[in-house]
Amino acid sequence: MAAPSASHVRDEVAIFLKQLLALKGKIDILKSSLISDCFSHGFTTRTGGISYIPTLSSLNLFSSSRRRDPKAVVAENIRRLGLHAGFDPEKFHLVKTNHANDVWVMGKPAPESYDGIVTNQVGVVIAAPGADCMPLLFADPVAKVIGVAHAGYKGTLMGIAMATVNAMVTEFGSELTDIVAVIGPSVGPCCFSLVKESAEEFHNIHPDCVKARGSRKPYVDIRLATRILLQQGGLLPHHIQDNTVTDRPNLTLCTACHPESFFSHVRDGNNFGTQIGFLWIRGSD
Repeated sequence: MAAPSASHVRDEVAIFLKQLLALKGKIDILKSSLISDCFSHGFTTRTGGISYIPTLSSLNLFSSSRRRDPKAVVAENIRRLGLHAGFDPEKFHLVKTNHANDVWVMGKPAPESYDGIVTNQVGVVIAAPGADCMPLLFADPVAKVIGVAHAGYKGTLMGIAMATVNAMVTEFGSELTDIVAVIGPSVGPCCFSLVKESAEEFHNIHPDCVKARGSRKPYVDIRLATRILLQQGGLLPHHIQDNTVTDRPNLTLCTACHPESFFSHVRDGNNFGTQIGFLWIRGSD
């Protein structure tokens, strides 16, 4: 009797995983009222998936050689997220992070790695990961253009946020004053510190970005730095949602401070899970 093919085994595994019960409750998606209804979007939390390793449990959405969550499990988590959020997992594109400032303009050849994606294609889901790093969502309801970016402290200093915005402007004709930006769950200055040299670079953006500047490892506010850089780049202050906004529900929660809701590299160590911010342009209903 011939041994089953690899594709047959994968299919059998996928069927088995579909039957598993979700862990730690149901899928919960955070949404911003700043993003127009002509788009669909959200920020995931850690509940409602099938990842079973404690630091990856349960809706981990990223697999790599350095983390122990099987790719088949992550694929099932993405499938369940798609069912819940209303998108086709076959149209799902996650940035290939390198903690830099490259942006993939969909429709053009993709760089080997990129921390931002922009598109004007309807129905294509673009997503940015985060587990302390910021998932950033950008939407232009006038030109119908979207962008996402992954921004840790290195990408923030390298300008990934404005690189993504500028790609929307130059490639698809967006106006800076039409673009809205939402900073998703990410590590706060309460929990994130850097060596003095790196902290000084954030102090140069604005003194308020650094706490306990005289200490060996000052605390750094990468969210505030992102807001300041976006405003300096031309986005309107009221078109940016972060933890400083008080007239909307706070989505920019500290990932390290909320272990029941979010994964965190700072808190959980190297085998950490990943949540995402995702966005797509809705078609005509």
